[in-house]
Amino acid sequence: MTFKGIKGKCWKLVKIYVRLREKDCYTCPAKNLEGQNAQAGHYRPVALVGANNYRAWDERFIHLQCGKCNGPGQGEQANYKAHLIADYGRDIVDEYDRQVASKAYAAIKNWQTIIDRYQTLIATYA
Repeated sequence: MTFKGIKGKCWKLVKIYVRLREKDCYTCPAKNLEGQNAQAGHYRPVALVGANNYRAWDERFIHLQCGKCNGPGQGEQANYKAHLIADYGRDIVDEYDRQVASKAYAAIKNWQTIIDRYQTLIATYA
């Protein structure tokens, strides 16, 4: 996924954060991911959630995935969901799924808030 402008800056920060936070694939046994194989994979595709929707930028639903899981594996949705439930609880995951299914749209009006959020998260690893 490639974004330009301020959204591109946000996406770059998301990738940095996810690569700092995790080293292993969230959905398969692949370990110590690096470079092109270390991808910031979304639980639900950004095309479905909407790139201008706050939900697409919620770090609880973006995790490191290998290129196989995030590419041909189409996110490995069943494994991803099981891992999310273990990490955050069924209620959080079910609520997210309901919001996405309802097409409820929480439009981003200030992209700087996303940038600030991820810069703060990245700083916790410095």
